[in-house]
Amino acid sequence: MDQAIEFSQDRGIWKLKLMVCVLYDFMDFTVGRLMFPIPFLGEIIGCALCCAMFGKAGLFYGLEAIDVTEQLDGFIPTATIIAYHNRPSRLLTNPLPHSREI
Repeated sequence: MDQAIEFSQDRGIWKLKLMVCVLYDFMDFTVGRLMFPIPFLGEIIGCALCCAMFGKAGLFYGLEAIDVTEQLDGFIPTATIIAYHNRPSRLLTNPLPHSREI
């Protein structure tokens, strides 16, 4: 039973992290070029945000710095991809926890 509670907490925290990432990617897509007048500030903030939530995997957000024109990177939801890749492993194999053990 403790595993079911732990799994639901992991899933709840992951959903919160996913929502933050989707929101950040949406902001990057809509007003990213206006909101961050300093070059690469959006990438620095996104990288720090993803590193804070997902550890070393968040460094992959730095790949958005490849697009120096700041025109194409908004169309790739990098933070959301990182969040989806770091979902709890039990979510992959057993989406619904069982209340009884057999």
